[in-house]
Amino acid sequence: GGLSGQLTLFEKGESSIDLSGYVRSLTQLYDPGYEIPSVEDRESGINAEVIRLKWKFHLGESVLLEVHNRFQAQVTSSSAGLGGSTVGFGVSVIPGRRWDLSSVFVDQERLRVWHDFDRLSLTWYNDVADITVGRQAVTWGISTLFPVSDLWAQFSPFELDTEEKPGVDAVRVLSYPGDGWEDDAVLADRGSSRNLSAGIRASKSLPWADLHMGGGKFWREVMGLAGVSTPVGNYKIRLEGALPYDLDAEDFRLPRITLGVDRLGGETMLSAEYNFNGIGATDAEDYIRVLQDPRFAQGETYFLGRHNLGGLASWTPGNDRISLTVSGLLNLQDPSGTLGPNFTYDIGQSTRFSVGAFVSFGDTPVFEPDPRLKSEFG
Repeated sequence: GGLSGQLTLFEKGESSIDLSGYVRSLTQLYDPGYEIPSVEDRESGINAEVIRLKWKFHLGESVLLEVHNRFQAQVTSSSAGLGGSTVGFGVSVIPGRRWDLSSVFVDQERLRVWHDFDRLSLTWYNDVADITVGRQAVTWGISTLFPVSDLWAQFSPFELDTEEKPGVDAVRVLSYPGDGWEDDAVLADRGSSRNLSAGIRASKSLPWADLHMGGGKFWREVMGLAGVSTPVGNYKIRLEGALPYDLDAEDFRLPRITLGVDRLGGETMLSAEYNFNGIGATDAEDYIRVLQDPRFAQGETYFLGRHNLGGLASWTPGNDRISLTVSGLLNLQDPSGTLGPNFTYDIGQSTRFSVGAFVSFGDTPVFEPDPRLKSEFG
């Protein structure tokens, strides 16, 4: 469930202080579907809370200071549940940060309460460009289920708090040199000089398509990026890819490509995507290696397999108060997959209630004599 709101605390001329935010509460039952050695309780009951306060200080018409306070609490019925569930609040990878602005209030076996400044940025709007310095949200790419260009900070496919992306410490310059043109340059601190990242992307909107092209250094890779989306009747076709060159291995890595199609208009929205994941493995025996790959740990991908298929269907009737969504992910090699139905009802007064599930299928892991995965989602 969720509750949101906003108000203006101060306003004088072009200056103002605005406060908005939301409260979200999640109660879930987690069952991995198999027994885990040395873990007493296979099932875990988990309750999580997120409170985000979003402050905006407008200093005249050209300067904006943005600060987000994010408070989180999580309690579980078993010690395995606190860090064991891959579904819920805060399961996305947090970008590497040189300055840790978090504070842990309670850190016990079954209870954790903490706070973080997830936004702390200053933006200057001028006739040449919009320049933002500090912790901010940056989104690149056009894919929905399998992002390949969103290399600054992307959501896990099982993240349930998707109102705001994790903030990355960066300097960003957005400029609009001509009609339909957008240039986006980012210099991001990843927590160390070795992983300092910088990239630039140019986007162009044409009557028949939207195009983007760019590249840069991301962690320890130099990467080229390109994408196109074009309407075809009631559908939109999307294609984007990334080609990385490993600076340490001094060699090209396999590309990452997503091809998608969306059905436009009406009460029902349909999307489907195929993904070639160059980071993934073609054999389940190699999934452990992918889990140990720094690119996986950094959140460049959340998938272990090489070939993936996904779909999303959403139905919202005319009154806009009810929404029924079904998402699906399929590893084409195992095969294994997950199905996620979700029902949301807008109660009113900025309050929503939802109920959903993630149900997976596939071969379960083997723990003896040596731990090994037999499928990605099983």
